[in-house]
Amino acid sequence: MIRSAVAEELERRMTLLGLTQKALARSAGVGDTYVRDILKGKSRNPGGEKLERIAAILGCTARDLLFPLNTTGAGARSRGARHETARNESEHTPPYAPTADQPEITQHLNPPGYVAVPFISLKAGMGGGGYVEDQLLGQPKFFEEEFVRGALRASPCDLRVIEVEGQSMEPMLQNGDMVLVDTRRTSIIEPGIFVLFDGDGVVCKWVERAHDASEPMVRIKSENTRFSPYCVPAEQVQIIGRVVWFARKL
Repeated sequence: MIRSAVAEELERRMTLLGLTQKALARSAGVGDTYVRDILKGKSRNPGGEKLERIAAILGCTARDLLFPLNTTGAGARSRGARHETARNESEHTPPYAPTADQPEITQHLNPPGYVAVPFISLKAGMGGGGYVEDQLLGQPKFFEEEFVRGALRASPCDLRVIEVEGQSMEPMLQNGDMVLVDTRRTSIIEPGIFVLFDGDGVVCKWVERAHDASEPMVRIKSENTRFSPYCVPAEQVQIIGRVVWFARKL
């Protein structure tokens, strides 16, 4: 069977990191069959949020898997040649080490009792098309599974980690704070602190409906009174989720 480019690249990256299908699926919060179907060629053109979560664990983007730079054509190498290439690359590749924004624990990729939560790197830039998540995914962050599923009553795929930038939410949230965002909670009927795309960039702000406006508008406010509130047409706003937790270094 001729394999797709995404299957080739997925297997290559798994081999380099020493990941099994089960370990990759568990870390990404997807079913075992999702990874297996890609590798066996049953899912030749995967996409969406599941592939983004798989890519985050592998330290790349979904686009890197779908359009690998080193791919010379699907099925171009036999299975034996593929494994030989992966083995040679592993021998000449420096040992896997976490990047500067990645906690040490991710060196093991699937630490017992922890789950991976996608990290949105706002420093990656937005581009002209607005909020496109797979272009902003950085190295995932790991949290205790009991905390995620118990205290937050969420699945890892429901959450996103974002680093707060700037002074607009001080003193409540400070520059460098890490916030967990629940992407299931996008309704602004009840005002709260949300992460959203406001038509210009991704921000973390107080958000509420502007009931006194003649057309549907969203009022966006900062905790820091030095920053003025502003209103944006609802059609330009994309609510990513409500902030449910934050952490701060001392």
